[in-house]
Amino acid sequence: MTELKNKFIYQLMVSATQLLVPLLTYPYITRVLGPANLGRINYVDFLSQAFIIFAAFGIPYYAVREVSMVRDDKEKRAVLITEMALLNLVFSVIATACFILFTYSSWNTSPVLYVLAMINILLSAFSFEWYVQGTEAFRFSAIRTIIVRLAMIAALFLLVKTEGGFNVYFGIFTAGILVIALLNGYKLFSENHITVKGINLKKHLRPLWHFFLTSSAISIYIYFDTIILQQLTHDEQAVGYYTITLKMVRIFLLVILAIGTVLMPRLSYLASTGNTGEVSRQLNKLLQFIVITGVPVGAGLMILAPEIIATITGEKFLPAIPLMRILAFLPLMVGLSNLFCFQTLVPFNLEKKFLTTVIIGCIVSISLNFLLIPHLQEAGAALANMITEIIITVLSGIYAFKLIQFNLKAAVIIQTIAASLLFIPVIWICRYLFSSPLLVLLIAVPSCMMIYFILQIVIFNNSVIRETRDYLVNLIKL
Repeated sequence: MTELKNKFIYQLMVSATQLLVPLLTYPYITRVLGPANLGRINYVDFLSQAFIIFAAFGIPYYAVREVSMVRDDKEKRAVLITEMALLNLVFSVIATACFILFTYSSWNTSPVLYVLAMINILLSAFSFEWYVQGTEAFRFSAIRTIIVRLAMIAALFLLVKTEGGFNVYFGIFTAGILVIALLNGYKLFSENHITVKGINLKKHLRPLWHFFLTSSAISIYIYFDTIILQQLTHDEQAVGYYTITLKMVRIFLLVILAIGTVLMPRLSYLASTGNTGEVSRQLNKLLQFIVITGVPVGAGLMILAPEIIATITGEKFLPAIPLMRILAFLPLMVGLSNLFCFQTLVPFNLEKKFLTTVIIGCIVSISLNFLLIPHLQEAGAALANMITEIIITVLSGIYAFKLIQFNLKAAVIIQTIAASLLFIPVIWICRYLFSSPLLVLLIAVPSCMMIYFILQIVIFNNSVIRETRDYLVNLIKL
C-alpha cells in the first residue's frame, strides 16, 4: 500500500501540472492566437500525432508490459531494452519519411509548423517513456515532468506575444519533448547496458503487430476526425473550435488516467503471476471511481459549458459551447474504455479482442465523420467522436465482463445520476445572482461538489463513495 500510495501521489502531481498548463495558458493563448491560428497548429499537431502512432508501432503499450515482467533481471532487461530501442528507431525513420511524402505539398502554407512536426516524429524514437512506466519510476517521471511543464508555461507567456507567434508556441512544445527525451535517455542508459548479444527483433514483431493495428485504429478515431474536418471544410476556425474544446474536455480525464497509469504495470505483473483475485479487486475499485467521478464531471461540463468557454477561451470561442455539451461525457466513456482495454484486456494478453473493438470503432468513426461533417461541420465531428467512444466502451466492456467479475450495483448508478441532477438548480441560482461567468464558476463548482458528496454519503449512505474515499485517503495519507 505504501509503495502504491507513493506512485499514486507522484502521478497525481504530474496530472496536476497537466491540468495547470491549460488552465494558466489557455485564457492567454486563445485570446492572443485566436481560433484560426490554433486550428492551424492543432491540425498539424494532430496529423503528426497520427504518424507518431505509426512510429511507435505499438511499442509504448507492449514494452510497458514486457519491461514490467523482466525489471528484476538485468540481463533480460538489457536485451529487451536494446530490442525495443532499435525497433522504435527504425519505425520512427520510416514514419518521418512517410510524413514528409504525405505533407510536402502543404509545407509552403506553414513550413515551420511542418518542420517542427517532423522533428516531433523523429523524437518519438527517443522518448523511452515505456521504460519509465515499465520500471514504475513515477518519482523520476513526476519531478521531470513538473520542471519541464513549468518551464513551458513561463516560455509561453514570455515568448508568445502576437498572432504571429503560433510557430513559437508550437516550438515550445517541441522543446519540451526534446528535454524529456534527453532526461529519459539519460536514465535508461545510466541504469542499463546496451547489448547486441542475444537480441532477437523478429520475436517481437508478431505481438507488436497486434498492438500496432490497435494503436493505428485508435489514432484514426482520435486524430482523423480533425484531419477529415479540415479536409472537408477547409475552415481553420472550425478546426480551432473543435480541437480546443476536445483538449479542454480531456483535461478532466487526468485523475482517472493517472490511477490507470499507476496500476497498469502492476496489473500486468499480477496477471503474469496468476493473481487474478488481486487484479479483480483493483479493477473493481477503479470502475467505482470512474463512475462516481465521470458522471458528475459530465453533468458539470454540460451545464456549465457557457461559463467554461467564456472564462477559459474568451468570446471568440463562444461557438464552441454546443461542442462542449456534446462531448461532456467523453471523460466517462474514455475512462471506462481505458479500464476495460488497457487495465483489463492488455494485462491478460487479450490484444486480439482489444484490436477487434478498436477496428469496429475506427470504421464507425470514419463513417460518421464523412456522413456528419458535411452537414454539421465541427458539431458533426463532435457527435461522431462521442458515438464512437460509446460503442468502443460497450464492446470492450462486454469482453472485460467475461474476464473479470466486475461488481457495480444499479443503485450506485441511480444515486450518482440523482445527485448530479441537483447541479441544475444550484447553477441556475448562481447565474441568477452573478452575471460574471468567472464568478458563476467559482461559486457553482465547489457548491456542486459539496452537495454531491454530502448527498452521496449522508443521504444515500453510498458504500462505494465511502470505500473509495477511504481507499484514496489511505493511499495518499502520509
